[in-house]
Amino acid sequence: MTLAELLTSRRDEILDRWFDLVVKTYPGLSSIFLKKDNPWGNPVGVHLHSAITGIYDELLKDEADDKLPAYIDEIVRIRAVQEYSPSEATAIILLVKHVVREQIKKQAKEENVPPSFELIQELWDFESHVDTVTLIAFDMYTKCREKLFEIRLQDSKQRFSGLLRRAGLVCDFSEWADEKKDDTPESGDG
Repeated sequence: MTLAELLTSRRDEILDRWFDLVVKTYPGLSSIFLKKDNPWGNPVGVHLHSAITGIYDELLKDEADDKLPAYIDEIVRIRAVQEYSPSEATAIILLVKHVVREQIKKQAKEENVPPSFELIQELWDFESHVDTVTLIAFDMYTKCREKLFEIRLQDSKQRFSGLLRRAGLVCDFSEWADEKKDDTPESGDG
């Protein structure tokens, strides 16, 4: 059996296990809540499951299409807002490698035959592809965090300037600038 056949035949099992490992990265009762399959009551869990499903399906293709960045972005945005470190945020993609290795061991045990060299080579290629996706996720995560910090900075600036205006500590220089314009000689006079 090739790796592609194994990954296709055990797709649901792999996705369920991968999602369980992702959920375990959340603290306390969050992990219980994230397993609920209600898009209104659990949008984060539903989006995470949808994203890892999309990423998995893209990993199975010989060449990923335009949908892959959208799936990665879905995970990365959630993790960026949740204040995870870059490594914690993107490591959940690497968890699929562990799950696939488990499935290969399980298949070998069921068939009572060690994995073939060809299967191991296919696994290396698959894991290399997963690593590439993880690096893309890392880049996307840093851009999301940068954008979040920019938004927070702008919000802080607006709040601070609002407080200064309310306290009467801000001067309006627009009138002064208009007066200054009138006092300056126009070019060509002289």
